[in-house]
Amino acid sequence: MKGPAGRQETPPHMTQAPTRCYLLARLGFHDTPSLIGEHLAELGELARAAGMDPVGREQLRRAAVDARTFYGRGQVERAASAARNLQAAVLVCDDDLSGGQVHAITKATGLQVMDRTDLILTIFEARAQTQEARVQVELARCEYELPRLKGAWTHLERQVGGVGVRGGPGETQIEVDRRITRQRIGQLKKELRHLERVRETQRQGRIPGLPRVSLVGYTNAGKTSLLLALTGEGEPQDMLFATLDTTTRRAWLGADPDSGRPRHALVSDTVGFIRKLPHQLVAAFRSTLGEVRTAEALLVVADGASPDLDEHLGVVAETLEEIGCAGHPRLLVLNQVDRLTRPQRIELKRRHPGAVLACALTGEGVPEVREWLLDLIPGPPRPREPEAWEKDQTVPAG
Repeated sequence: MKGPAGRQETPPHMTQAPTRCYLLARLGFHDTPSLIGEHLAELGELARAAGMDPVGREQLRRAAVDARTFYGRGQVERAASAARNLQAAVLVCDDDLSGGQVHAITKATGLQVMDRTDLILTIFEARAQTQEARVQVELARCEYELPRLKGAWTHLERQVGGVGVRGGPGETQIEVDRRITRQRIGQLKKELRHLERVRETQRQGRIPGLPRVSLVGYTNAGKTSLLLALTGEGEPQDMLFATLDTTTRRAWLGADPDSGRPRHALVSDTVGFIRKLPHQLVAAFRSTLGEVRTAEALLVVADGASPDLDEHLGVVAETLEEIGCAGHPRLLVLNQVDRLTRPQRIELKRRHPGAVLACALTGEGVPEVREWLLDLIPGPPRPREPEAWEKDQTVPAG
């Protein structure tokens, strides 16, 4: 588009500032402000990944959840006042809310409300590229919305009443919406089963004898960077959930110690995990995560420089168990150690003696990963004991 003087003008939608949002989290009786502060920091990164601008954040102290507004009406109204002063249009909550709670907070504040699951689904909807990913995300969205349809119609509950009136005035529309949503869920599940069969056929058509390795870990820990280091292919991006669609590439491992022939493996980059990953997404992405279940080995990638490393590893261990991968051979790769001092590296190695300290961008630790894979596969599965980071308790830092 050109202006009167022939200058190139920026389209109006390109000049619009991102929506401002205000972050909320409940500080429970057993929570510490520092822990909830870290959760809010991650929520802020999620908000940015969704295209919003977090302009403020607040911890709302409440021992028990309020059934109607989750945080309590008074605290919600005070937080909304602070949000409006910062010109925020959306309240983003780190907690999962019911449809009725979202409606009650919206009614009390006049602001749009998103809970954590809604925010993550919004990111996935924007990032899904392939047909399979789009179907998976839409299925997760429908299953998230179905139990919340009632809350969306609570504003009609008291508009009509009297003798002979059965149910509320919104009941008919609720039932219509539910029926449409259930029908769509059925269609999406059928389509997903077909796509899963296609994916399985693709797996069977791969070169026989090539072992399969999956990269798993917390989102934005550097899985794609490690894929690039191992295979020469991949496009790393510094953002949460940059990868939704599984990418599989061939990696050279080295020469066979007996025959001297070159050995290769297929390495798959998968969707990242995160704290409170919506169960709807875990269920919907089961076909994609099938790459993880059918792998001969797992490379668990974590940000070794993150202050939340122990929590991230706990989330990964829990998710792997949920998708049926608790017994897979695995190597812990602590990435981004270039950001650590030498004493910090020594302490990290003490706490995780079986891990490889790596920096995928510089190639540090990558030869050790190749050696581990070369020694492990191919071959029959080996019994393994869970490591400290996979158990309920973590190794003490001191």
